[in-house]
Amino acid sequence: MEGSSMQQFPRTELDKPVELQVGKDLIRVDGPANNVGAGGVFVHREGLAVGDSVHVRIPAEHVFEADGKVYETDGNGASIGFSAVSDENRQALDDLIEDLTRRGLPAA
Repeated sequence: MEGSSMQQFPRTELDKPVELQVGKDLIRVDGPANNVGAGGVFVHREGLAVGDSVHVRIPAEHVFEADGKVYETDGNGASIGFSAVSDENRQALDDLIEDLTRRGLPAA
């Protein structure tokens, strides 16, 4: 996670859009500079505040969804840690990370 001292899991670049539900707002973030790991996602998006509760959705072969919380922001975007991930969504995330890695997307 760019600029983060809280990163606990390896991350890989994410070439899928990330959809964020923040309150009543639905935000779609496209961009190859986003990245994902087992514990969270970094999105290049301003306007999110530390402490915001966020529902994250990543449309992929197996859609991944999880609740999370913004725990860090900087001039580049926001780091969102996953706080609630079902077993089904954990498997979808594992499959997504495996696919990204197999396709050779770089570590972030």
